[in-house]
Amino acid sequence: VRLVSAAAPKLPFEIEDAARSEAEVDASEHTDRPLPRIGQELRLNNRWVDLRVPANSAILRVKASVCALFRESLGAQGFLEIQTPKLVAGESEGGADVFRTD
Repeated sequence: VRLVSAAAPKLPFEIEDAARSEAEVDASEHTDRPLPRIGQELRLNNRWVDLRVPANSAILRVKASVCALFRESLGAQGFLEIQTPKLVAGESEGGADVFRTD
């Protein structure tokens, strides 16, 4: 077995820490073991971890359920879902050339 790339030994933050309320973190500041404050920049830079926080994953589950209900209802009424290409005003993130939109 050849290791190509080792995983970091520790996550950028713990899911339990990100799930705590601001009130809990504030209340712990003057104790002997203050809880870590997980800032928005850290959460956004590590979205793959943040999406596993129970509140965030619950939002995704609700959104998926609502979308499924809309698809089911509209499909039963004979509508057809289509996937159209997206128009972008400039170069995409990958640097590919796109067509003009003016």
